[in-house]
Amino acid sequence: MLAPDRVRVRDLFALLLEDYDVRGVAQTYIASLKVKSILNPKLGDFKAAKLTTEQVKEYIRDRRKTVTASTVNRELGLLHRAYQLGYQHDPPLVGRVPRFSKLPEGEPRKGFLKPEVYRTLLVELPEDLRLLFVIAYHVGLRRGALLRIKWSQVDFQASCIWMEGKRVNRKPEPIAVPIYGDMKQFLDTQPRNSEFLFARGSRPIKDFRRSWDLACERAGVPDLLFHDLRRTAVRNLRRAGVAETVIMKITGHRTRGVFERYNITDQGDTQEAGRMAEEFLAREHEQRLPQTLSQNLERPN
Repeated sequence: MLAPDRVRVRDLFALLLEDYDVRGVAQTYIASLKVKSILNPKLGDFKAAKLTTEQVKEYIRDRRKTVTASTVNRELGLLHRAYQLGYQHDPPLVGRVPRFSKLPEGEPRKGFLKPEVYRTLLVELPEDLRLLFVIAYHVGLRRGALLRIKWSQVDFQASCIWMEGKRVNRKPEPIAVPIYGDMKQFLDTQPRNSEFLFARGSRPIKDFRRSWDLACERAGVPDLLFHDLRRTAVRNLRRAGVAETVIMKITGHRTRGVFERYNITDQGDTQEAGRMAEEFLAREHEQRLPQTLSQNLERPN
């Protein structure tokens, strides 16, 4: 066991990734990529007990040259969690948990996938990504959660995929994600060469960014992010009249604050609201106003 004065930041990141792996956190793969390619090379060699505010600020300044404030905040979140685990370790590996101030973030992204582009992009994607795309579009699961799905979780009889929800008494609470729309068709034709639902041959898919970017360019939506499918699914489910509490369970949103960032109104929403309000008022006027109006007209001045 390392003495606290010999613990380096990379040791804390190792604790973090071990904790994510044990708990089956959906973002484990993405977190491991960030730690390996970004955080460890820049911060890993510093002694954990002596990491200074200026060193963290230098990290932020360097990262802001190439990435957004929200990306930096997610990375600082990993650093903060690593320190928390080091402090909670028995015996503690660090004597305190530093505070890392978050950068101000811009307005939530407003990207959506329009229905007419859905089919176009579906055709442009390679075959091994089509089911992944279809499920993300329909139920809005996070990329990490999607890539961890195994065939054993797919329940055709109940028309659902059983996902791991929050832990109750240290056991994960199963969440039923519905199979509907195009999902059934693509699930029926998906090859079963691996225990994982999404695989290339027998190996599970871990990264598909290049294939996604190329397909989006061909489909005429080069700026579309895979995460925009999550936002699209939330909006579609809300428009379909699904209760917000149910949507949050399906998509895996654990707090309403985060969920509400997806409650973005665009011009189409506003126009639809106007149409619905117009129809409502027309019915109200037709049912209630004719008699009142005629009575008012008959009153003497």
